[in-house]
Amino acid sequence: MTTHAQAFFDSAHLPRSLELDDWEILEDFYLTFLHQIHDFLSLIEGATSHLSIEEQRHHAHKLGSSCRTVGAPTLAGMFETLENLCRNENTDQQRAALLATIANIGEATRDQVALHLAHAGRT
Repeated sequence: MTTHAQAFFDSAHLPRSLELDDWEILEDFYLTFLHQIHDFLSLIEGATSHLSIEEQRHHAHKLGSSCRTVGAPTLAGMFETLENLCRNENTDQQRAALLATIANIGEATRDQVALHLAHAGRT
């Protein structure tokens, strides 16, 4: 794994924060995250205008928490910023630019979590 990719996901965070090494429990957290991020990325792919400010804020809040839980602080910070932009009703252009960045970082983070999930369960 590259240093750049590792910056998006800390695979040691979840077991450390939960103080456990039960793979079945950890796997459930990772799978939930992957499902949530996949659904969100599908929603914002191509066009963001169909999501209201309130819908964007709701998804940002929910996903920010999930990102913090699994160890994806970069993406968590971006969702927090999006949530704040939605609260302040900033322009569509500001939110659209952030959503484009979230899409890119979200894909990279998703890929890192999926890779970890595929390999960590084997050890």
